[in-house]
Amino acid sequence: MHRSTLGHGLALSAVSALLVSGLTWAAPAHAADVGVRLLTQQDGIASVKRDDDAPEGSTVTLTAERLTQDADVGFEFNTDPSAGNDAAGWMSITPTGSVLRQPYFAAEWTPTPELVGTTIALRAVATTATTTTYSTPRSVALSGDASPVQSVMLDRDADNGVGRYFDQPYASSSRTGSLTRVIGTTSATSGTVELTAWNARAGAFQGSTDAAVEPDTFKTTPGSPVTVGGGRFNAILDISAFDADDGETLAVRAERDTDDVLPVELRAQTISGIVAYSPETRPRDSLVTIEVRDQDQSPVIGAEVRRASDEALVGYTDTWGQAVATQPNSSSESYYVNTTDVDAFEDGVDEVTGPVETLAYSPQLGGTAAVLADGDVFDDREYATGDVALQIVDRYGEPFASEQEVSYELRPSDAAPATRTTAITDADGRLVVPFDPSGPDGEYTLTFTGPAQLGTYDEEPVTFVAGDAVLGLTPPSGTATSGADIAYAGSLTVEGQPLPGRTIDLAYTRGTEQAPGTEADAAMLLGGGRVLTGATTTGADGAFSVTVDDLVDTGNPAELGGRLRADALGDSRESTADFTAGPPAPVTAPPTPTTTPTTPTTTPTQAKGKLTLTGSSARRGKDKLKVTGLPAAAGARVMIMAKAPGGKFHRVKVVTLGPTGKAKLKIRDRNGRTVTRYYATMQATTAVSGATSKVLRLR
Repeated sequence: MHRSTLGHGLALSAVSALLVSGLTWAAPAHAADVGVRLLTQQDGIASVKRDDDAPEGSTVTLTAERLTQDADVGFEFNTDPSAGNDAAGWMSITPTGSVLRQPYFAAEWTPTPELVGTTIALRAVATTATTTTYSTPRSVALSGDASPVQSVMLDRDADNGVGRYFDQPYASSSRTGSLTRVIGTTSATSGTVELTAWNARAGAFQGSTDAAVEPDTFKTTPGSPVTVGGGRFNAILDISAFDADDGETLAVRAERDTDDVLPVELRAQTISGIVAYSPETRPRDSLVTIEVRDQDQSPVIGAEVRRASDEALVGYTDTWGQAVATQPNSSSESYYVNTTDVDAFEDGVDEVTGPVETLAYSPQLGGTAAVLADGDVFDDREYATGDVALQIVDRYGEPFASEQEVSYELRPSDAAPATRTTAITDADGRLVVPFDPSGPDGEYTLTFTGPAQLGTYDEEPVTFVAGDAVLGLTPPSGTATSGADIAYAGSLTVEGQPLPGRTIDLAYTRGTEQAPGTEADAAMLLGGGRVLTGATTTGADGAFSVTVDDLVDTGNPAELGGRLRADALGDSRESTADFTAGPPAPVTAPPTPTTTPTTPTTTPTQAKGKLTLTGSSARRGKDKLKVTGLPAAAGARVMIMAKAPGGKFHRVKVVTLGPTGKAKLKIRDRNGRTVTRYYATMQATTAVSGATSKVLRLR
């Protein structure tokens, strides 16, 4: 890692025993670890890769825990990675910067160039008047700028809030953490950095949290600056399980390939103020940034901020001690921070801002934006004049009504740039860009300028794909056994790019039912019902799916020759559907006649079936239906028929009556506010005769 200094001077404090639960990374036990324990480089890697602005040198941080109270702690290396503690070749490391916060000692080391790219042994050394003990990891690979191994560095600056923590009092909101801010830099440009803290009693790093990396660049050489890519991270670490108090020391670890361990002196925060920054006025509302501060005017993280007018929760402050409120334009509001678990404002206890006045929004000329009414992929037949246009916008991207001069060019992306066209937008700030849908299919690039009033500059070009939509449907020949389902998958693309949100019209033509069946009954499953025609919509990936379902019939007869058709944007595809015969029911041989007299039995009397259909309209979503028969009808199959205005009754579902002769179901209502008519018909059983309900009207 690259750093100019770790810190200067000594910060001595007592350290309590640390108790913690959570994720654990245990430091390996080394040869001695009696008087000292090396906390860094435990993964066997170290790096001098640059990871921060620094005027000099590339460094590695070495951090150790002193286990013997009166020992002097130092660090040594050996070019032999397997060297024992008594071997020759151990050389003392002279730190270029150090920090001592009992019981931790951290030193900054600048390895010589010839060591970079080799594997060495590192050890921490504890020396007393009578003994010398070591903590010695083996085979530490020392890498540099050319290596893919990333380095990481924790921020040492107390002015950035390092070591400050806030004990949340909000038990009713399940927020009672002890929160501290951890910030730093890394040579990585993306991903995360793992943060933990050292539990001295358990001998492990615990309480893992991940900090996201945001890309940044670092200057590395004064005078003739050289910049390298890297990233910054910041996150909230909950240290409540460590039971640490004000003035104690906690060793915090950041790890991304290599690691950095920073002993920090903890400082408890007391909420002492709240400020609101000038609102950012937007077209529909304003954003108000609120910052909570402690007794030293440093930001407090995890503090509860509320709106004064109605005591509504705004949120909890972030790693910068800030929460953002949305406030109506042209309004006045105040905000307060709870210092206790009482939500309501307590005068003299909580801190409150002064009145925050927001302004009416006054749009200002911001730039030019491209308008693609059909999206960035469309079928030529979808295009209508005006679907490709330029729009003058304000600073928030909202349409800005103003006549402005702009220049543009629209061309196939693989064509050479040509002379741009200069034109004036209309009074609404819009300019139609001519596009010929009969031109070449493929990708087009639209380049354009900002309004001439703002100076000559190019906006970010946009691309779109136009051409003929291609429909896909698989499998081309669907098969399943009688009474089963066939699942079809489809796609809609233009030049290989997906077309999302497009309607796919579907139609199913039934095949022929084979003996012992009598009538073909396969249908598509759409909208909670069984239909022969319907529609679906492509997803974000341009895909859609549909299932064809065959009802279970006595004898499991085949139903062959069905056809599923899909249509969209002038293209169509068709697949077949064949349901093959299932195995016939086993035949039981008749019993052998005997001469034993039989006792006459009475044939059960079949009750007269009775069926009622009730329900409620969904308005939106699914209609709820309830079928009620006699208790003796338990197990009977009931067919639900439906009819939309102007249509014919068709079967939408088949249900089986439950143990009490009842069944409930839901059917998607596609008729909006118009009336849908339903009726139910029940097949006869040995216990009850068939029955049909009255027609139920639902709007």
